[in-house]
This record gives sequence, structure tokens and C-alpha cells, in this order.
Amino acid sequence: MGAEVPALIACLAISLCFNIGFIVYLFVKHKTRNSSEYKKVENPDVESFQRPANPQRSPEKEKEPKEPALKSDINEKRSAEQILKPEHGPPVKEVQQRSDRQRLQEPVGRDEFVKCMNLVVQFINEYFDESHKQPVIPEHDVNSTRIHVKEPEKPEEFGEILKDLKEIVVPNICHTHHPRYHAKFAGKSLADIVGSTISAALGHDVNSSPIIDSIERIICKWLSSAMGIPQIKSHLNEPRDPIGTLFYTPRDIYIAVIRHAIEKAEKTNENSPKSEKEKPKFSDYVVYCSDDSQVPLEEACHNTKVRLRKVITYDKESSAMTAANLLKQMVKDKERGLIPLVIIANYGSANVAANDEIWELVKISRKKNIWLHLDATYAGCQWLDTNSRSNVHSLITEVHSVHIVCSSLFPYSGRISVVWSCEKLDVDGNKIHYGEHPIRLWILIRLYGVRSIREAVKRKVILGNAFSERLTHHPEFFEMSHPNEHGIAVFQYNNKNVKDRKEDINKMTSMFHNYLILSSTLKFSLFSYHGKVLIKAVINYGRCNLSIMEESVSTLLNSVEEFEEALKKKKKSVSETPRAEFCELIGGSPNETTDVTQPDDIDEKKKKK
Repeated sequence: MGAEVPALIACLAISLCFNIGFIVYLFVKHKTRNSSEYKKVENPDVESFQRPANPQRSPEKEKEPKEPALKSDINEKRSAEQILKPEHGPPVKEVQQRSDRQRLQEPVGRDEFVKCMNLVVQFINEYFDESHKQPVIPEHDVNSTRIHVKEPEKPEEFGEILKDLKEIVVPNICHTHHPRYHAKFAGKSLADIVGSTISAALGHDVNSSPIIDSIERIICKWLSSAMGIPQIKSHLNEPRDPIGTLFYTPRDIYIAVIRHAIEKAEKTNENSPKSEKEKPKFSDYVVYCSDDSQVPLEEACHNTKVRLRKVITYDKESSAMTAANLLKQMVKDKERGLIPLVIIANYGSANVAANDEIWELVKISRKKNIWLHLDATYAGCQWLDTNSRSNVHSLITEVHSVHIVCSSLFPYSGRISVVWSCEKLDVDGNKIHYGEHPIRLWILIRLYGVRSIREAVKRKVILGNAFSERLTHHPEFFEMSHPNEHGIAVFQYNNKNVKDRKEDINKMTSMFHNYLILSSTLKFSLFSYHGKVLIKAVINYGRCNLSIMEESVSTLLNSVEEFEEALKKKKKSVSETPRAEFCELIGGSPNETTDVTQPDDIDEKKKKK
């Protein structure tokens, strides 16, 4: 019995040591499995979300000497984390996969954001490189039934969303970034997307951010210097340095100009036919423009409750506002007790890119002490090139204000416009930014540089003029109209090879335009002006060159024969363009303060008839 006691104690000691050793082994193994050196811990609570397509390798497999590349990747990842780690902060810990509660609170966390943005960058690059493989206009509805599903209750994987974008959305949209898109200027570039992303991320209150005013002044100064904006004379004929201001819609520009002119008129009242005791009402003031001015001007007149007078021009060779027609309207308005307030002169009008008689309008403005504003919405962007600064550029010093819209010819898709004036122009109250921030344009200018922006503008204008010139070589198909120097081609379809055609040229032009849309070959604009239905074409594709432009011309010529064949077979695709597809023209507003006065000679012609 005495010998059994020591043996029992020895067995218990051995058993205790074995148990302690086993517990230590389990602890070491568990610690190794959860080490941040290898992989993220899979949260067992998350069952309703898909696992990644390429799951992490298990720790046991990572220990195998056959996979040295994985260890190298992990070391590189740890090195990158060390770079991002604060100098005196705690060590960077690997973020574990989040639970349902965490994803409910923030569906896209930091790690998901990095993964999504990597996929987004890849998607955008592929789209910019391969958008030309898609038809410029969708041919038919492609698999869109897949998106008509019940609203998602839980977050979806971004990979599935991106798959629907590629397979459903992209084939069903009209691509402005396409070699065959010639409808309008819609600037777009990768640099613009970078600026837009950062601007959206900041999401600041622009009216409470002092740096925004500084950035706006910097942009105005940069563009003023790059475009060579000269000093501008005031009402007292004193040259002053141009005061640059950023606006976020063209309508706000016109509102600021009109209100500033009203303040000046109320102080002087030199043009007022009213008695000294009677204060003019807003509806007594008149704003003058050509009949091809920008539509936002009409909205501004409606907002400020002043009258808008279109000076209609019936010259077939020109659509410019002339001094003679303008004076005729002013005389009529003064006889009716109205007050001329502002003259809006166009340098490149809205649709036919016409230039008004700016020097003659300057004389009227100075003589009658009326505010003269030069609307250089897109043609003014050409001033970046010194060789494109025509006589109009030298007349900037004689007008009271001038503006450009950066999205017209710049590789920029925002809404910012820049105004230079002899006096500060303001909108009452805080400036409305409409979700647009100047940081976006500020980043674009820095990423591109003025030189690259200048080349992008020149390329669009030169290729646009070349496109128009190519069409002049085919008078048997196309009748050119309103020649200009701003890269805008305006023409009608008139196939002279077809004899005894009953349809008039306007109807044929509308039908030809609609056929191009329905056949998904080319995208142009269509508008009705001075009794003519006209097609307008520009070069918008940022990567366009001479050969790509020539392909568009060839496609257009090939479409002529196809259109005539479809016309003979009376296919459904041969019909007139719906009125909703026509470009909107200024005028015809239901606003009671907006009316149109026609020239006397037109009234006389009507009486004779």
C-alpha cells in the first residue's frame, strides 16, 4: 500500500502536466490563427452576404513553404500599412469583416469603399476606351427587365451592381463620349471625373467656407490671364481692371446683369420717359437680344419681371442682331413709355453661332447709356488661343460685361460660368451653387494646365470647321446654312439626285434626322429657325482626330443611300422627328412681361398679303 501512493501521485503529476501542455498548445494555436499577419476573421454571424470571389487562404496553407508569393504579398501589405500608420499612434490593426449591425449603420465602410473605387476606376477606364464599340444611340431595349425587381432590403454586392451597369445600363443610354455624337458640346474627361469625385467627397457648405471665395477668385484670375481679358470701360468711360465672378448657371448671370442695370437706371433715370415723380416699375424696363440668344435669358427676364424684346432678323445670309433693327425697336418702346435697360450681344449665338454687330451695338450703348453685355457662351473659350482673338476680343474693353461657359469647349462637364465686368455683379443673398463646387474646375485646370485645355478647345473648333467644309463638297445632298468660325456645322438635307420629290426640304430634313437616330448611326441636333428646319453638328468627342471626323462624314454619306432605300420601301423608321426632339429657342414665353415686336417692313408685307 505504501508503494501505491507515490505511483498514484506520479500519475496525477504526469496527467496534470499533459493537460497544461495541451491547454498551452490550444492557446498558441488560437493566437496564431487570429494573428493580423495572415487573414481577416470571418464573422460567423454574417450569413446573408456573399463571400468574396477569391477567399483568403487558411493559416495552415500559408505556413506551407510552397507558397512564398503569398508571404511576400502579406509583407507588402504590412509595409503599406506601416506607411499609413501615425508616427506616434497605435499600431494598425486589420479590420475584420463587419457584422449585420455594422453594415446596417454604414453599408459601405472603409475597406468596401477601397474595393468599390478600384472597380469603379477600372469600369471608367474601360468605358472611355471602349465606348465607341457601342451604338451612339441604343438600338432597342436590352435586357432591362432585369432591373425591374423588388427593392433591395439588404445591401447588395457592388460586383452585382457593376454587372447590371455593364450589361443593362450602358447598352441603353445615348453616349455623349462617342465619336458619332455631334449633337452638342458636353465636355467630359478623366481629369474632370477626378475633380468631381473629390468635390463630392468634401460635400462642404460653400457659403460658410472662406476658402471657396479664394478658389473662385483664383480661377477667374487664371482664365482672365489665359484669355487676355483687357481692361473694361465703365459708364464714365474710365478703363478698369476686369472684375471676375463665378456663377453656377447662365440664368443667374443674366439676373445679376439685369438687377445691376436696374440699380444704375434708378440712380440716373436718363432713359426714363416717365415723369420725375413716377417711379418706373420693373415691367417698364426692356432687355434686347437677337432671336437666337440663349434660353436662360428668357428665364431671367421672367424672374426679374422685365420685358424681353427679341430683335428679329430676317436676313437669310445672317442671323446677327443689327444696330438698325435694334434702334427701330427702341424707338417703338420709348413711344409706348418703356425704358431700354440692357443689350445682350452674341458672340456665337445659341444655335447658328452668329456674331452680332458688336461695334455698332457699342456705339448705341455708349450714346444712350445702356448696359451692354457680351454673351460669349462657348465662342469665348476660343480666346485661350491668341490666334483666335478676332476683332471682337479687342471690343471687350468697350462692353460693360462679358461671360463664357466653361462646359462648352473645356474638357469639363460642370455648370460654372465666368463673368468679367467693369463693376461687381452680385446675386441677392447667398450664391446658389446647385450642387456644383469650384474645387472641381480648380482641380481640372491644375491637372490639365492651360496649354492642354487650349489644345482641346482648338481641336474641337478646327475639326468642327473641317466637318462643315467636307459637307460643302456634297451640294447634291446637303445645303449649308449660316457659315461661321466657331466649329458649328448647320445644314439641311436636300437630295437633288431625286427628281419630282413632293415633300419639301424641311420635311425631308426632319425625316433624315429621325432616320439617323432610329438607325443608331449618328446623333445631331435639330431646330427650326427662320422658317427652316436645320441640322446642327459639332465635334464633342474629346479624343477625336481628323480620321475619326472623316469616318463620321463617310457614315453620313452612306446613310443618304440607306435613307432613300428606306423611303422607297416606306419603312417605319422613315418619319418626321417628334417636336419634343427639337432644340428649344428663346421666345414664346407665357410670361406677360415678355413680348415680341416685329419690324415695320414685316407688318407691311402682311398687310399687302
